[in-house]
Amino acid sequence: MVAHPDESLSYAQKKANSGISNLLLGAEVDAEVPALADLTAATAALAIGSKRKALLPLASAAIEYALVRRGDFVLVSCYGTTSAPVVYQLDRKVSLRRLLDTCAQSMLDEAGQEIDPTARQIAVRVAERALATKIAPDPEGRITPMSQRGGDLDAPDEEVPLSFGYEAAIYPSSSESRGRSSRADVHALLFEGHLWAFVRGRRLSLVQGPILLAAHRMVVAVRTLVDSWDSTRPTHVRLRAGGFQVAMRKSSHQLVSVELSANGHGDLTATSLTIAEAALPILKLTGDMLRSLVAADRGQSRNLRVRALREEVRALRREIRSRRSADSFVNLDPDRLRMHHDGEPEPIAPAAKLPSLLFDERWRICLEGLDANSVFMCGDRLVIATQNHVVAVSRDSGEVLWARPGQASTTLMAGSVLIRLSADGEVELCSVEDGEPYCTTNITPRIGGPPVGLMAGGGKIPPIAVITEGSHRLVAIDVRTGEPRWRFASRSGGEFRLTKVGRILLVTCGEEAIHALDLATGEDVWRFAERGCFQFKPLVSKETVIAAAVRGPREGALFALDLFSGQPRWQRELSGPPTSDPCAAGELTLISRGGEEASLSAHCLQSGQTRWETRDPGVGIGGSGLTIDDTWIVNAPFGQLSALDVQSGAVRWSTNLADALADEIPRRLEPVLRGGALFVPASSVHVVRPADGQKLSASLPCDLVPDLMRVDERGWVYVAEESGYLAGYAPKPMLTLIRGGDGR
Repeated sequence: MVAHPDESLSYAQKKANSGISNLLLGAEVDAEVPALADLTAATAALAIGSKRKALLPLASAAIEYALVRRGDFVLVSCYGTTSAPVVYQLDRKVSLRRLLDTCAQSMLDEAGQEIDPTARQIAVRVAERALATKIAPDPEGRITPMSQRGGDLDAPDEEVPLSFGYEAAIYPSSSESRGRSSRADVHALLFEGHLWAFVRGRRLSLVQGPILLAAHRMVVAVRTLVDSWDSTRPTHVRLRAGGFQVAMRKSSHQLVSVELSANGHGDLTATSLTIAEAALPILKLTGDMLRSLVAADRGQSRNLRVRALREEVRALRREIRSRRSADSFVNLDPDRLRMHHDGEPEPIAPAAKLPSLLFDERWRICLEGLDANSVFMCGDRLVIATQNHVVAVSRDSGEVLWARPGQASTTLMAGSVLIRLSADGEVELCSVEDGEPYCTTNITPRIGGPPVGLMAGGGKIPPIAVITEGSHRLVAIDVRTGEPRWRFASRSGGEFRLTKVGRILLVTCGEEAIHALDLATGEDVWRFAERGCFQFKPLVSKETVIAAAVRGPREGALFALDLFSGQPRWQRELSGPPTSDPCAAGELTLISRGGEEASLSAHCLQSGQTRWETRDPGVGIGGSGLTIDDTWIVNAPFGQLSALDVQSGAVRWSTNLADALADEIPRRLEPVLRGGALFVPASSVHVVRPADGQKLSASLPCDLVPDLMRVDERGWVYVAEESGYLAGYAPKPMLTLIRGGDGR
């Protein structure tokens, strides 16, 4: 079962959906169907000949329907649209007339249950129009699929350890769609065929069906294999596509075994292969299949999914061919970068002392589908992303200043530029003033991992927004024109962590290297590679880069590098894997680590010498820290707030802010210092004195879980809860008692 209809639907709606589902999918597949109005409109377009193919994505799940006209019939497919698509139904043959009439009758049945007279009238009109629709002749109904063959068709020499062959039947593009496939069309990848493998002359039939899906899964396995190239630890990956399965195992001696199996067809195993011997035949197979697809349907050269897979194949080939065991290099001209360095960032001036420590709720709104991680403070407004809209509200009143549709998009804020990324790779650069896009461009759809956004510009650096692209790339987009300036590709598809310092952009993404990019060109100015995964954000302090690497479940390492050259300054082994980003505290750097006992240690910034080590107050389990003078304050989950002496690691004070009757944990725990007071998100928002942890007032009159908290320069507090509520709290005015001349 892939998706269930909403239980709140009426009986008539459920009955209509059931009839439509049986017609589209048969009785064997139970899945949610497209919206009836959308399905009716798409079927009518196929009937009159204005479309040959209709794609109907579901809003409630990562599932899409494809309807393709073939003469008097429609071929119906249902499949997932994630990075690893799953096929639920492929090319089910349905009478066009029957589908059109069923949709129309279902709409009439649904209209009979509609309370709103206007909606009922619209539904009846649409249904009547569908019933009256005459099916136009299909001039392209006799189009037959093109036969495509590639790879090894006959058994190669037994000395060949691994090879593949295939036959495919691919329909050529219709006159209507020729040259128009610019979106991420998953259905185009689901062409049927026969895929087989040869292992030292022995043949195994692997897939009879959508063979490109199987090739795609093998490419994913190759990526995992290549990413483990430098590691001496054994690596194992097992992936499935339908009844096909590929398993790759790399030993500590860098030898690879590849196991291929298919339901009912036995299995083949190729052993003692090099990484290149295991990977290159798979990459050749996938490249040949993509060329076959484009040869039959030229429009697919613009398909964003085809482009992404083709680029991944090319990137892996380049990496295999140019792979080096040691790929670190330093910048031999560090002075060129030092010229553009602005020095240490200026400390943020503290806000004026708050007029009082009592707060009033000034406004509250509810935004359905609010994303608590996408609330941005910009000028006099808050910009909020929801599932269906992007909204700007006044910080003072909560009044909605503007609202723009933003369905199925991810919203980022880079400086004062609002960036909206749609699922098919469309990028809109919008003005914060009115939310209107002033520039639109297209990139490879993002696949996996959260997006990142960063704004840069000034001097010789044009105003650019650096955002994630595809599964393992960054793209720098000129915010004036929308044109890409440069791209950066990592080896893996891990989460990007970015640190901007002057003209340098430090990048980590879970692979065994730190990259320092020139923001103006995107080129590597230096790269530092070591054993271990750099998956945390680097720290930059006093022209020194501090980076933490995970080397396994029980070990890690801390590295210090010169900011401009990448030259190592010192290295310290850790008795456990790091569990958080390193942070600065004066002349020290702090790092939390796991292992047998979670701990927090401080190291000298210049030498790496360990100054002290203590029990982790909660940083490694999702807590957030803040340095105030010589004190490091940590807000841990479940309301524990602790203050540690930076020089000794001793606990100065600790308090529990949790509500005994509430166990909700905010999504983000960052404390904020304003006007000498520390604002702390817990089960509510608390205001404490940093010196001793004493509460300066009762908690805010807030019954919302502060999944996100913002505090502005005036001391106003804004709280967003995942439920969709957003509220603004203002300090109460202070009353002053003025005595008269008589002393009364």
